Amino acid sequence: MSDLKTRLPGSPSGFPGSVRTLLASELTTAFGIGLTQPYLIVLLHSHRGIALALATGVVSLAAITSLLGNPLAGVLIDRFGGRTVMVLGLMIAAAGMLLLAATPGLFAAAAGVAVTGLGWSISIPALATRLAVLTPPDRHQRVYTLQFVMFNIGMAAGAGLGALFLGPRMPVLWLAAALFCLISIGLVLITGRSATAPVPVEGRTAGGYREALRDRYLLLLLGAAALLSTVGYGLFNAAPSLLAIAAGDPAALSWLSVANCVTIIAGAPIAWRLTARLPARTALLATAGLWALAWAVCIPEALPIRAELTCAAVLVGAGELLLAGALPTLVNAIAPDDLRGRYNALSSLSLTTGMAVGPLLTSATAASGRITPILYGAVALAAVAAFLLCYARPGEAPVDAQP
Repeated sequence: MSDLKTRLPGSPSGFPGSVRTLLASELTTAFGIGLTQPYLIVLLHSHRGIALALATGVVSLAAITSLLGNPLAGVLIDRFGGRTVMVLGLMIAAAGMLLLAATPGLFAAAAGVAVTGLGWSISIPALATRLAVLTPPDRHQRVYTLQFVMFNIGMAAGAGLGALFLGPRMPVLWLAAALFCLISIGLVLITGRSATAPVPVEGRTAGGYREALRDRYLLLLLGAAALLSTVGYGLFNAAPSLLAIAAGDPAALSWLSVANCVTIIAGAPIAWRLTARLPARTALLATAGLWALAWAVCIPEALPIRAELTCAAVLVGAGELLLAGALPTLVNAIAPDDLRGRYNALSSLSLTTGMAVGPLLTSATAASGRITPILYGAVALAAVAAFLLCYARPGEAPVDAQP
């Protein structure tokens, strides 16, 4: 029976017990995020009395603190280990959620959002580093794909349950999410101690981020990741609203989330099988192609907007599945042990940057009164990302950039 479970697509049975525990922790954390994240603006506006425009600005503080938290996480991980830093990040996130649940007022809400975002930005690269250390390199692509799928399952389940509390009891969702963070901390703690501090490679002085950024392959990967994140995450979170409103059918957006979520969950077994056959770099190139096609289908305006957005959501979801396993695999393939935390932090930062840039590009397009430039721009950015990936060769030794 155990052999059968190991062969099942998406089964965590083939991983060490510590990895399975970490994946359970990720599922628990994702459930808490799903309980709260989709309803944050509702909490701020309806329960805290914050104006809608101001509430939207408060929510953006999470992205700002993430830009600070990702680099900090890399330093801490390389100094103290992924396990310790992951616990720290989850504790910070739990503290932010408690602030949001129990403290009224604009400044308390802003602090709660900022602290929560900081916590997630620290825990995410710590988890990626921890999985890389605990999983054999030939299974990295599989474990990261499975992590992404479990995160989405947890998010969907949490969001579904959270919808039942959209009323006077709504703040209890943030209390529950903080509790799930504490449960996740307990799961992380039982995965065992972090490895001792890595020994620097002989002949190379530890230079922190300066040393990491001298790795030409890493820079190419980061550039490609930032562009892909802009196209597949940043624009996808903002541009469909612009397209739907311009078409006079805002209700078309309801199909977007459903199609994306169904694609990710239903496509998980296929993505799982592909990880054994599709090299990570090829998977990222496929992501670039899928995401370019996702926006290209919206250009002709020959289809109804609902059909266009549904096609785009399916293609984006398929690309997300491939990117989730491929990018951290490539990054960890070239990461020296003593800089692994910084490499994973830079990877997270590149994705965070793209998520922030996408809405800004959409806003600029909206201000110009023209929609098609953002669609052509998305296709072009995906093409540039593919071009960069053609020169990124995972598995080779980093370029010696010593003067």
